[in-house]
Amino acid sequence: MANLQTLLAAGLCIIESGDNSSPDLQSVLSSRLTRYYACLQQDTTLTGTETLQSLELTTAAEALSILERIHGILDVEDAAIGTRDLAELRTLLAITFKWGVDPLLSRAMLAWPSKSARPQIIDLTTAPEDYRLLCGMVSRLLSVALPANAPTFVTTTLLTRHLDQLLRPCIAIGWLPKSLASDSTPGSTRPLTLRLLDTLPPSQTITALGAVLSVKPCPPHVHKACASLLSKQLLRPEGVRGLCAAVFGEDADEVQLEKIEHVARVLTTPPAGMSAEAYFSTITPRILELLSDRAPPPYRRAGAFSISRMLATPAGPAVLAFLHPPLLSVNPTSSPQIALSTIMMLVTNTDPSPTLISSLLSPVVSALYSLLYYLDQVKTSDPSLKEVLHGLLGTWGRVVGATEALTILWSVIDGQGGEWSVDLEGQITRLEKSDKPASLALLTPADDEDIDLDTNILDLYPDPVHFVRFLKSIQRTDISSDLFVRLLESYRDSKSETDGDPTRTLLFLQLVVQMQTQLSDGPSTILGKPAHMLSFVKHALDSGRPESETKKPSNAPPYTFNLDNLDEGDSDDDTPGADIISPDDEMIETSVNLLLAVLEANEDLSARTAPVLNEIFSLLEPLSVSASSSLRSLAREARMVMTARLASTSAPKRSAREEDTTQETYQKALKLLQDPILPVRAHGLLLLRQLVTPQTSAAGAQLSDPALVPAILSIFLQSVQDDDSYIFLNAVQGLATMVDTYGKDVLRGLVKEYSEGLDGLGASNITQHDVDVRIRVGEALASVIKRCGSALPAFIDILVPPLFHVVRSSQIPTTLRTSALSLLAECENTCSLALIPYVTDLSEAMIDLLQIESSSNVSTESDDNNPLSANSKLPPFRRAALHFLGLLIRETTRQIYESAHIEFSNRSFKRIRTTLGYVASTDGDMVVRVMAREAVEGLGELEEAMLGNT
Repeated sequence: MANLQTLLAAGLCIIESGDNSSPDLQSVLSSRLTRYYACLQQDTTLTGTETLQSLELTTAAEALSILERIHGILDVEDAAIGTRDLAELRTLLAITFKWGVDPLLSRAMLAWPSKSARPQIIDLTTAPEDYRLLCGMVSRLLSVALPANAPTFVTTTLLTRHLDQLLRPCIAIGWLPKSLASDSTPGSTRPLTLRLLDTLPPSQTITALGAVLSVKPCPPHVHKACASLLSKQLLRPEGVRGLCAAVFGEDADEVQLEKIEHVARVLTTPPAGMSAEAYFSTITPRILELLSDRAPPPYRRAGAFSISRMLATPAGPAVLAFLHPPLLSVNPTSSPQIALSTIMMLVTNTDPSPTLISSLLSPVVSALYSLLYYLDQVKTSDPSLKEVLHGLLGTWGRVVGATEALTILWSVIDGQGGEWSVDLEGQITRLEKSDKPASLALLTPADDEDIDLDTNILDLYPDPVHFVRFLKSIQRTDISSDLFVRLLESYRDSKSETDGDPTRTLLFLQLVVQMQTQLSDGPSTILGKPAHMLSFVKHALDSGRPESETKKPSNAPPYTFNLDNLDEGDSDDDTPGADIISPDDEMIETSVNLLLAVLEANEDLSARTAPVLNEIFSLLEPLSVSASSSLRSLAREARMVMTARLASTSAPKRSAREEDTTQETYQKALKLLQDPILPVRAHGLLLLRQLVTPQTSAAGAQLSDPALVPAILSIFLQSVQDDDSYIFLNAVQGLATMVDTYGKDVLRGLVKEYSEGLDGLGASNITQHDVDVRIRVGEALASVIKRCGSALPAFIDILVPPLFHVVRSSQIPTTLRTSALSLLAECENTCSLALIPYVTDLSEAMIDLLQIESSSNVSTESDDNNPLSANSKLPPFRRAALHFLGLLIRETTRQIYESAHIEFSNRSFKRIRTTLGYVASTDGDMVVRVMAREAVEGLGELEEAMLGNT
């Protein structure tokens, strides 16, 4: 038996030519075989009639024989093999496949039909010998590939360099259909092939099987068998990683889309004969193992891409069953941290498809937020874990649909998400219920601790500050707006529930407050959907009205004036004070604040573009006159902004040739009036006042378009009710200027605002606010009277009758009656000539008043303490009457000396003197007595003047 060195020398004879090598391959092969036989001392000789094909086949057979004998020696003894010997073994194997296995397989395949649909027996007359030789060589190669003991160098070289060339004939023979096989087909090829595949790593077998499939032509049964074998390899524990290694390589860094799609296509195709559920349940955990930092980037991308494809199929729930339970179950089989890491890796390595993100994250968002909130409360929590949670929730919030997001966020508000704990080793555990003790911070606050207003003292969940901060981070205006409106509605409904949970109501309120604070502007602003917000505001205001209130038409335009009809109508139609909103109704106040915020955030929003503002304007009217002071101020501001907004959008267009300075000033003033900062609004009133000021050399732009006057008058009349003195004074001066510029029509409107609506029920239902408003309008009238100067006689008939009507109305507060007397006195002071026609009647009226209202008792009541008092015995009322009477007497005396003819009867003189003397002697108020004596002295001067005049 030849030793190892002899066999290696014989092998060299096969692969190396002699010194006188011929260029003819046939001769070369013949010469090599001759030397080979001689080296082994065999009697075999060549006849010289061999063909090139037969010589190649013989060479391949002898090469395989040498390999087998060397393999046999190496299998039983540890012989030394050098580098040159290894190269020889590789060459012999290459010759075996090149001139033996491959040609025999190609000739055998010619007898197989291209389609298995027409089965037939192999034609043994065409390739019987080739097929027999092929089976023999394959069987011998399998013996080398599956050694009895440890693998030899021959085995290793065969499996690493020629595995695909070995598997191709093995599969072709071992899986040959019975209809195509003959009795000579070896029956051991298939089990030996399966055994061989099981002993090799999946990456190697998958690569080899893929190479088999890529060789053309590929018989149908070979293709089918390879596909089946590939599926079985994938189902091996390392099958998925083996597929990636076969496609990308073990240490690949480059990511190619074609390869990723190929891996996903293979992994998402269940093998024949196996249900999709069973296949995905088996393959999914192994794909998820690729989603870790330990896997190369191409593996992670391929795994994420495959999972995303699987989620889009009916097998999606089977995939999610491995991801969601650790976050939703109290006692999961795997760690929540691993699930979070896997989900994060999946999200970061695939395109952020809304469908994928929704199916992957939506079912666990409430749990993710609950965990994030818990970790944010623990100072020692893992920052990388919190970053993962922020990333997942942020990605979900930016791509999910608004409706779905609203539903899930509301589930968080409902308390879903569970309780969590973290042990000393950082392991996360979901608890069945919280073991956290009740907080006593509210009952026992530390004396030296500053209480933060945003502190969640009652342990509300979700924490309002934290939850709204999360909403702000996702930067979704549509979600924030819808959630804000739903919170407002839920808060309103929870307050009306008699058996509701008070902490639930408090949670809604705190969330609303925080959203107003944190989301008033920016990418997550709650004001991004004005139509939705305005609809809620209208509903809230409408629900807050008493049932008895008569609704105004919804299409009525907001607060407009017509200069031609200012003196028409009866203000008794509106009963002031009839609509009283509860002072503690913060929902109404929140709605008005929301309205102001919406108007500020949407500069183009007006009743012209949003008709619902007309209805809101009407609903705000009772609040602006009868509600609490804070709500009244908000209602006035809202009505002012809406009026200015409508005026700015209703201004007529001017031609390009007209001077645009006036229009620019007008629009600028209206814009300033909509500003929430009070001094800015006051400056807007100042600009409007300048527009209506009569043209002078020092004046700037002046209003020349009469169509803008009603809107300006409307703004001034609303501003005169403002609580701020600067706004009020500007409005008063503006009204006075408008009377000066536009005359009697504006004055008639002011007088109506001051004096009408005080008869009947109007007087009995008058409120403090109504008194304040009328007194402020009275101040505007006083300013108008002063500005009229010598022109006052032209307006006196508009002023005196209504003012005197107020003085004589005993059922109204004395404060208003005193104010009316002051206005009459102002008329007398400004232009005494104007009141000459009324001197006698007014004097008699004042004497009647003093006779009726004079009192010898010292009054302890003050109209400052009770402005609504109708007690006419109050000293200020008599003082005002005496002041006015004294002015009448003094100015009448002066007019007589200036040649005016005024007649007083002796009876009138006597009655006046007697009444004043009585008051000067008996009245309980010292000031009244002094004023009465002064009036008596003035009366004496009047008598002298009349006597001298006669």
